[in-house]
Amino acid sequence: MAGIPDDRPFDEPRGRELTKGALEALPPNARVFLAAMERRFACKLYDGSPLAPELERYILECGRLSPSSFGLEHWHFVAVRDAELKEKLYVACFSQESVRSASLVVVTLARRGAAYKPDSAFIKGRAARFPGGWPVFRADYEGYYDYLAANNLLEHWARAQTYIASANMMTGAAACDIDSCAIEGFKEADVLAALGLDARLWLVGIITVFGRRAEESREKIREPLESVGEYR
Repeated sequence: MAGIPDDRPFDEPRGRELTKGALEALPPNARVFLAAMERRFACKLYDGSPLAPELERYILECGRLSPSSFGLEHWHFVAVRDAELKEKLYVACFSQESVRSASLVVVTLARRGAAYKPDSAFIKGRAARFPGGWPVFRADYEGYYDYLAANNLLEHWARAQTYIASANMMTGAAACDIDSCAIEGFKEADVLAALGLDARLWLVGIITVFGRRAEESREKIREPLESVGEYR
């Protein structure tokens, strides 16, 4: 099945919680999705070979289609192919080789807190897409905005949305045998400077790198469900 990184059958244990019978009871698309989840690991070294434009677009589309709080799509994706710019980002990311060797580096930005005021141009523009437009949206949104603003959580909330998009891009990439890693270690001011962006307007949410591995894949290690979750 596509997405499995070695020759073992899909139903052979890989630290998987689901039994063979449970897997077989799932719809085929669910099994394909799990295969992509199991294939992905935090790849630290890439071969640098370019990705086909349609694959790059597909990865970004996985981010674009991601859910976000109030459907605001807080993010802005900067997809970096240029070697010189990747070198600047490499330095800004504490010299992590995965940034320099990746085929594609996606810097996912979020807007600063002022953009989320209920009467801002950004909110009005996004709200216009919804039934009833901005007046209806504002009535639903304003109370939550007031809570976030009063507790200094606006920018934390905005950054959190970028992680959703990053996770979907990584899983989507794994479904195409493209490796990835999420980069949280970076000097934000240096990343914004490298991109020529105004730090008064933009936050760096997360950086995600993509490419074909130049290292051995690692076995996925996860705690059992009983250790990390429960039913009530």
